[in-house]
Amino acid sequence: MAVDLLNAWILKLSTSLRALPAVLRLATITGAGVASVAVPNAQAQSPEVREYQIKAAFIYNFIKFVDWPRDALPEGSETINICALRDDPFADALESIKGKTVKSRRVAVRRIEPGRDLETCQVVFIGSSEGKRLPRVIESLQGLNVLTVGEMDRFVELGGIINFFVQNNRVRFEINVNSAERAGLKLSSQLLSLAKVVRQ
Repeated sequence: MAVDLLNAWILKLSTSLRALPAVLRLATITGAGVASVAVPNAQAQSPEVREYQIKAAFIYNFIKFVDWPRDALPEGSETINICALRDDPFADALESIKGKTVKSRRVAVRRIEPGRDLETCQVVFIGSSEGKRLPRVIESLQGLNVLTVGEMDRFVELGGIINFFVQNNRVRFEINVNSAERAGLKLSSQLLSLAKVVRQ
């Protein structure tokens, strides 16, 4: 049943980018079943902004299927911090999930400077503008229990964990399971079954 619900969620979120204006409410998985995440003012948004809204909803759901070590997400902590670079336009899209609850914690969105305050993040989004600096960014995250999410060629090959890509006008994602293990993160087999899995 859980796998069926997860498949339905992925199918909904992977709706053709050409049809994004119709995706006004994105299916998300909760412990009780299927809920929804609103995509505000979708009709007035550019395709790029709508794509970012969908990716933000993906990230919100990824968190539900990732387990962090207790030290990285201690019992009693009130927030899960999703971080993006201060000048990355994706940070604006993350505002759509700010304050929502996941793993009994509120989602907080932080805008950070490159290479700074990474230890305060549970999730770090690395946009395509950081392509040239990606090896340095990944290196700066070594030893931290951080879920890295990107949207560029060779992101997972260079050590990132989850990467978005567009295939046949649909948003897809790939996962480097070895990078997740090195970060001390446990990914649900249900999530892995819906991703392109990379091992290196």
